[in-house]
Amino acid sequence: MRRLILPLFALLLITTSCLEEIDTKATLKIKISAPQGNIAVEGLDLTEIEVKLQNKSNAFSYSNHLDNNGEVVFVVQPGKYDVLASAQYNTGVSVNASKSEFLLTEDGIIGDDGSVNVAEILLELNVNIPNPLIIREIYYHGSSTLEGKSYSKDRYIEIYNNGLITQYLDSLCITTIFPYNSTTGSNSWADKDTIPAAGMVWMIPGNGTQYPLAPGESCVLAYCAVDHTQRATSGLNLAKAHFGFYEDGLTGHEIAAGVPPLIRIVAGLGSAWSFSISSPAVIIFRPEMGVANYLANAATWELFEPGKTSGTKYWHIAKEWILDGVECVQSAAKSIKRLPTSVDASYIYMNSASYSGKVVTRKVKEIINGNEVFQDTNNSAEDFISDQVPSPRLKN
Repeated sequence: MRRLILPLFALLLITTSCLEEIDTKATLKIKISAPQGNIAVEGLDLTEIEVKLQNKSNAFSYSNHLDNNGEVVFVVQPGKYDVLASAQYNTGVSVNASKSEFLLTEDGIIGDDGSVNVAEILLELNVNIPNPLIIREIYYHGSSTLEGKSYSKDRYIEIYNNGLITQYLDSLCITTIFPYNSTTGSNSWADKDTIPAAGMVWMIPGNGTQYPLAPGESCVLAYCAVDHTQRATSGLNLAKAHFGFYEDGLTGHEIAAGVPPLIRIVAGLGSAWSFSISSPAVIIFRPEMGVANYLANAATWELFEPGKTSGTKYWHIAKEWILDGVECVQSAAKSIKRLPTSVDASYIYMNSASYSGKVVTRKVKEIINGNEVFQDTNNSAEDFISDQVPSPRLKN
């Protein structure tokens, strides 16, 4: 057997080269600006805002707080990053800002056209005053049948009144945002003022005051509002749901007697709602002009994908109409952003596999007058916990 003997200078050369590769660093400055004239941000302590860099290629993340000038500098490994700035204040106001998927090198930030730009990012804060109606829990992962096969009919969305006065659910709209999954290569609607619904859009019926939701109460919307206890390992009896996603002719859905169906206001395609099993971006919203006027103005709100003049048209929702939204992604590496920062600055994802029977659920912040008040900073990475046991608050 021959032995390979390298001269000392060669070993030093290899060692030095490896160290240089490992020690490669990039410097990034992040500056935050607050919107002018917004009373809610006057006097806020910028040093309470935490800035986090998430490497998209590995598990590395870096965090630090702003200085008094609203700036922070990171020295990190080169790579593709997301950046998120966020804070919640004792006044109840929360702020956030973010930028998704930029490539940072030793020389600067690489633009879409291949140009090298200065390694400095300017972010404007979004100011969030909590909305009473929030999404408390999303069960989208599915479970398995008692025989061990994949099962997805037991999914649900739970809405909660996080405020201090009764809210009315009448004409509240629910949908998911296109692309259906977070694994799509790009989002052609990024940075637009409106976002597209992924197919079907649903609405809670009512005359305006028919469906009150008191403080601390929940409303469960079931994909199939039937008893799943004898079908699936989740053991959910969604025949006790408050509403079901159901319409005659949609063969992919079921509903039990006594459960009121939601109204499908945008038809979409297929015989079932395409509610992603891995990474839905869920929103609740109300069109400011009313649902009837919204649907009557298809020329404004039903649009082709940017850059296209044919193919599928998508109904759009103005981001100002959105009461709450949660960006569920497949993983940190597969997290194309669909919701604007003002709705959800970050994202939440499951560590468990699909059909594991687990949910994402919102964190409890405090108890007021005996009711749970859930954390709502418009930053799902901070507001939610993943991989939890389903706990829908069903009808008695």
